[in-house]
Order: sequence, then C-alpha cells, then structure tokens
Amino acid sequence: MSESPRTGGRTASEKADAKRRQMIEAALEVFIANGYVGTSTDELAAAAAVSKQTLYRVFGDKEGVFAALIHDASDRIDDPFAPLAEQMADAETAEAAVRLLAMQFARSIMSPRVQQLRRLVIAEANRFPELGLLFWQRGFVRVSDSVGRCLQILDDRGLLAIPDTAMAVQHFAGMLLWIPSNQIMFAGATLPVSGEELERIIAAGTTAFLRAYQPG
Repeated sequence: MSESPRTGGRTASEKADAKRRQMIEAALEVFIANGYVGTSTDELAAAAAVSKQTLYRVFGDKEGVFAALIHDASDRIDDPFAPLAEQMADAETAEAAVRLLAMQFARSIMSPRVQQLRRLVIAEANRFPELGLLFWQRGFVRVSDSVGRCLQILDDRGLLAIPDTAMAVQHFAGMLLWIPSNQIMFAGATLPVSGEELERIIAAGTTAFLRAYQPG
C-alpha cells in the first residue's frame, strides 16, 4: 500500500486541508466586512495570501467560497449541551440547573463568531436560501433540540413543569436572546453588549423562566 507523500511532517492531504481552512477563515473576515456583493475574488485571494488561480481551483468561484464557508461553519456545530445532561440530572435545584443552562446557551450564541456568521447568513438568505436553511437546521434547530433534552430532564425530575418542551425552548431562547442578539444585529458596532449587561439578561431571563415553569 502506497503512503501519501509528506511535506514537513504532514501529508499532502493534510496540507491541502490546512490551506483550504486558511482560505475559509480569511474569507469570513472579508465577507463580514464587505458583504457578499461587495466582495471580490481578488480580495478573497489577497486575504488568504493565495493566487486567484488557487482560489478558483479549490472553490470554483466566489459563490463556491461562500457556500464552503457556510457548510464548514454548519459542520463544525457540535451538540453544545450534551455535556450538561448529566449536570441536569444531578442539579439540586431548578434554579441552579436553569441558570447553568442559560449561561451556556446565552454565551455560546452571543459569541462574536456566532453572531458574525448569523449576520452574514441572514443578510444573504434570499440570495442563498438553501444555505440559510442549512445553517438554521444545523445551528439553531440542533441547539434547540439539545436545550429541550436538558429541560425534559428537569421536567422528568419534577423540578420544572413543562407541558410543551418545544414551546418552552422558544420561551427560554426568547427571554435570553431577544434583546442582546438583536442589539448586536442592528447596533453592535456602536452599542455592543457588555459582559455585565449579558449577565443581567441571563439572571432576569432565568428568573422569568423559573416563574413560568415552576411546578404547581
């Protein structure tokens, strides 16, 4: 069996993957700064320090770069709350469990990278509806399902009373994200959400959710 050629300790395939990753990461910054329409292949190549020929060979064209960026981001979204399931099962109080879940949820969604990707996908959703659907299904839907499993554990334990888990997830997300996420979307450049502000929103959202779903 022949072995893949190695360069500097890495196979040619690993090197190609690293170069592709470099181009995608650079493309994200350019698309965020200029939007899809305002971005040229010259800018994408320059940002990644590659030739246009290399860009075309790997992605085909600008649309190919954008599609690869969204697919890559979607593929890298793991189940962020799977590790919390055990903690939901062991939590002594509903308040402790919901606050832990709220902190993880709000901080992960409000991370700068997630918000940048969200803004980019929303801006181009009409141009690339299939990519918008992909990011929605692999992103928010996957995260929502994961949150729902955690809330179901708390309901099963009698710490919360949740008649409709899917609706409870929507309430949970709305209480935590409606203000900070929209603030970032519309005015993030001039009115960023501070860490202290996000903490207040998490605390208030946790309290409101607990009141809404406390056992009778």
